[in-house]
Amino acid sequence: MKRQKSKNRHRLLIVLILVSVLYIPCISFGIEPFAAIGQPSPEKHAFLTNNTLIRILFNNSKIQIVERETGEIIDELDIRPEDSYVVISPDVEHLAFFQYTSDVQTTTVSIWDINAGQKINMWKVEQRGYGYVEFSPTEPILVCSSDNQVHLWNWQTGEIVAIMVGERRPLNTCYIVEKEDGKSISKTCGNSVNDNDFAFTPDGKYLIVASRRSDIELWSMETRELLGHFEGHNGTWVDGLAMSPDGKYLASYENGDNLVYLWDVATRQLIWTKPIDEHGISAIEFSPDGQHLYVAHQNVYILNVNVGQQVDSFGNDYRALQQMVLSPDGKSMLLQYDSDYISGGIVELWDVETRHIRKVFNEFVGGVPRLSPDGNTLVSIESNFLKVWDIPTQQVRFHKHGLFFFERTVAISSDNKRLAYSKYPGIEIVNLQSGNVEVQYQDYVGFLADAAFSQSGRWFVGVDSFGYLRLWDLIDPNIMNRIFIELPLEKHYFERVAFSENDTYFAVYARTGANVNNKKYWIVLWKRQGVDFSLQYKWEIEKQANSLYPTLDFNTTEDGTTVLATAGKTGTQIWKILPKNAQLISKLAYATTPIQFIPDKRYLFTSGDRELQIWDWQRSRIIKYPSIPYFGGISDDGSILVSLGKSRQYLIWDAESMFSALPYSVEPKDKLFVTLGQIKRNQLLQNYPNPFNPETWIPFRLADESEVTIDIYNSTGDLIRTLSPGTMKAGDYTAQLDAVHWDGKNDDGELVSSGIYYYTINADDFSATRKMLIRK
Repeated sequence: MKRQKSKNRHRLLIVLILVSVLYIPCISFGIEPFAAIGQPSPEKHAFLTNNTLIRILFNNSKIQIVERETGEIIDELDIRPEDSYVVISPDVEHLAFFQYTSDVQTTTVSIWDINAGQKINMWKVEQRGYGYVEFSPTEPILVCSSDNQVHLWNWQTGEIVAIMVGERRPLNTCYIVEKEDGKSISKTCGNSVNDNDFAFTPDGKYLIVASRRSDIELWSMETRELLGHFEGHNGTWVDGLAMSPDGKYLASYENGDNLVYLWDVATRQLIWTKPIDEHGISAIEFSPDGQHLYVAHQNVYILNVNVGQQVDSFGNDYRALQQMVLSPDGKSMLLQYDSDYISGGIVELWDVETRHIRKVFNEFVGGVPRLSPDGNTLVSIESNFLKVWDIPTQQVRFHKHGLFFFERTVAISSDNKRLAYSKYPGIEIVNLQSGNVEVQYQDYVGFLADAAFSQSGRWFVGVDSFGYLRLWDLIDPNIMNRIFIELPLEKHYFERVAFSENDTYFAVYARTGANVNNKKYWIVLWKRQGVDFSLQYKWEIEKQANSLYPTLDFNTTEDGTTVLATAGKTGTQIWKILPKNAQLISKLAYATTPIQFIPDKRYLFTSGDRELQIWDWQRSRIIKYPSIPYFGGISDDGSILVSLGKSRQYLIWDAESMFSALPYSVEPKDKLFVTLGQIKRNQLLQNYPNPFNPETWIPFRLADESEVTIDIYNSTGDLIRTLSPGTMKAGDYTAQLDAVHWDGKNDDGELVSSGIYYYTINADDFSATRKMLIRK
């Protein structure tokens, strides 16, 4: 029964791995991620039908067609050029891509038919890109803003049709809203001179332009001339427009204000101006019947078009509502929050008629990753959200909203049970499994710049965005007791914190001095004395790397010595903590964060030139290792490593398998070094050759005498062959004469086909799985 359960468990693991990594290519030495978490962050959406959507992804060549209710990907078009700007036609039948090539100062424009998945046309323009771009609703015309001009292109022929004629008013580089007394209450400046938004009348005869001017322009598409202006905005530029379905009304807004404007298109007269409850507007949209106007910021506000009165609202009070997309029948609305290159964001589907949410899509990846000590949980910290991912299932366990952009740090307790983060104006500690709030500290602490739990979980230390240091005692699981800590005499601005093993020390990176000429940088060290911490000493160091990742990490060597790694601007420094001072014992070449020791006590993991670096820090020697770009951290137990893939997903790596490729064995934590040549732990190594045809050898090591079997699974998780070498003594079975041989046949004696296969070793209580490839 135990054997059957083991096979079922490993078959489930094989299926999980298959779903995650079939598309990920192998890299050197067969080391590869075993899972890919999340989906790339969405840039924008549009409804294709009432039930399907088109999704544009950030920094991704794929355009997705997704099912509205489930988010299931129905189709993918691999058509987007690298670093291109995407425009969707009003009927959602065509896409325009604008790709600028800097070395030749050329913009390539390509037009695609979405339904057919075919390129219709492509042409090049000898100039730098475009600002705002829009399709005409009635003609094969693209309207583009460039160099303070409005250009018309025929997208079927790639020929320029016209440059609109008219003397435009001067652009305002700063947006200013003024009080009645003439004093400004809001000011935002920018360098862009392009237009902000276009709106066509439904018949395509008129183009309305919003730009960094205090008015809105009306242009004739027939005569290509500027006809006049809509005048009456409070600020100095206009950000967005919406045209009613019947073409009678125009709505507009300014990002820096909370006012909505409604205009009569025929007369260009202002009908009404109404405020919404929140300061700042991100989008506006008319309902299909033209009776209501939807206005978005943190929530969606519904205004009656006739009188401008707010009749209802819906939403979750999330910050950064970037896009609201109304279905053609007006019954569904998609809300897209806070997604960009570094934030995955969240997308919600709402029922407009009932004002109820139907579905939350939170599986988009972005932000800074943090791994739990046991490697089972990943926390991604975004601009306004944090998401807690379950690594075994690769699903979001829960997400938290309401964070500010500056709240970009979290701390996970060493027992993997609690997550702490700053939530203005205090701190929340939640259960890492459920997300339920366990402790709230409501006293004002600013925004946490860095924080850490002690190893025991009793103490929690943090520094806020104003440079203040705070320490709490969590002996009562429901209360954070602020405790006094002795501070240096002169004013310090604290930035980074870290605890050592056994709660012996905590160290803080700080700076002193008010200007460039007298700034100095320090590590300040406190030592625990029972339930109190006393200031030990401080020492001057070089300026540390500015990073959202860990820049300090303690380690305890085999002889009990405590060392601290610091991420300096010129190199990583290793300091030995002595009773009265710290001694610099090693300086490694420049590396970026994160910096983390692993439990073997010999290796330090860092990042350099966006690649994983592994250092034998005691010998100041870098270890040559296969490339893993965008290293994001390793779990404290050394089991799991995370990186960011080219697909904008988090890649999860089996860090323990990596150690087998390092130049000498890694000792498990809390165990002594053993006799040279003795096998220290069971290991399953990569088969060789790999890829292979038709035979291969499977190497492994045994720490103890064991009954060994090796199961071979196909890509769907079906067991196709069991190899049973029997009882084997402890030893190294990596040489070809000792490794287990597989002839590439199944249990029926038939050669298997090309493809990906998985092999699992079972040696008493030890079990491990790897991937291999048959290529014919």
